Amino acid sequence: MRVFVGSILILISLVILRYFQLAGADVFWIVVMGCGVGLFVVGSRWVLYGVKFFSGYRDMWPVLCAAMAVAWLIHAVQLESYASSSPLGAFFGAVNVIITVALLRLTNIPVTVSGDVLSFGPPSMIGGVEVTPLCGGFLSFLMFIAAFSFVTVDVGRSLGVPRLAFLLLVGSGVTFAATILRVYVVILVGFRWGLDALYVAHTYLGYALFLSVACGFWYAALAWNKQLSSRPTTQHSAA
Repeated sequence: MRVFVGSILILISLVILRYFQLAGADVFWIVVMGCGVGLFVVGSRWVLYGVKFFSGYRDMWPVLCAAMAVAWLIHAVQLESYASSSPLGAFFGAVNVIITVALLRLTNIPVTVSGDVLSFGPPSMIGGVEVTPLCGGFLSFLMFIAAFSFVTVDVGRSLGVPRLAFLLLVGSGVTFAATILRVYVVILVGFRWGLDALYVAHTYLGYALFLSVACGFWYAALAWNKQLSSRPTTQHSAA
């Protein structure tokens, strides 16, 4: 019963987050979103600790909660506007366009590019899309850095600086790759099935990909940390 209720709480929290993103960041929505984060915290704990299949992911509960809280804060302080206008956000967007176009052409999707606008001819079901800096992955990168910083407090002492630097590079790269994959898949959906399908994919695919990537990466990172921590240390006596 607790697992079922937890799943419902997670779903409600994601719905609240989506409506919060579509609305203005006024006092009402900030309070409601705080409640949404709380529902996610409780729901994810009940699910992770109530389902045997997720037993290996229980250490990731603080990471998921941190990511949810950061997603709320990003909109509450209007980081979307900053991301879309900052040089770093523009850089992420430009790189995303270049790689996305390369993937489209590699998979035989005819596309022409003018700035950040990608145009398609027949048999495409859409005329074109604009890949803005907001789609470029800067916000996902910020969310990953926040979650990484949170986890570092817990596992940083045992991993050490070189391994933490390696995880930071790998995690940043994987997060950015997931963002590119999202843009590519959203365009592919629109190309095949039209504008309505594109809007649905654009709205929900980001959550699914980010959570999947976060779970996979942090599961591997925490498992690696446990493996390193469990190794016996060899002490050498002086001659």
